[in-house]
Amino acid sequence: MLTVHLPASLQRDAGAASLAVTEPVGTIAELVEVLERRVPGFRSLFDDALLNFAVNDELVLHRVRDRPLADGDVVELIPTISGG
Repeated sequence: MLTVHLPASLQRDAGAASLAVTEPVGTIAELVEVLERRVPGFRSLFDDALLNFAVNDELVLHRVRDRPLADGDVVELIPTISGG
């Protein structure tokens, strides 16, 4: 099982601050597909780079889609911050 912590912007749509993912998920790309089924429109946020992923408190910066996930991982979705 994975635990996915959602930002406030998604909590209303998901109905919770965190989601337990019990489906077999091996990568962040597979997790995105599971989250799309639970929170319609989620994939577009990922594709538009509006969210960053942290796995077990480590920010994933490169090859995000390919990042392996394992049972017990905690994934945090962090809104992208920009400005100048």
